[in-house]
Amino acid sequence: MKRLHALRTAATAAGGVLGLAAPALACPYCSLSQGLDTLVYILAFLAIPYAVVTVVMLCMKKVLAGEQSAGE
Repeated sequence: MKRLHALRTAATAAGGVLGLAAPALACPYCSLSQGLDTLVYILAFLAIPYAVVTVVMLCMKKVLAGEQSAGE
């Protein structure tokens, strides 16, 4: 079960990366002419929300597991 969940998570992440890559490939000149710092900023703006949501989700799972075990 955990392996299926990990596989589904990896497939979702790969799909997201492929989906976000399409706009960058739409205009190769524009995407390649940007400086490295600009691309790093764009990557950070795309990655930070996913990181925040992941951390909050993990914390919520831990809290809920603690409440569930305390109720037993």
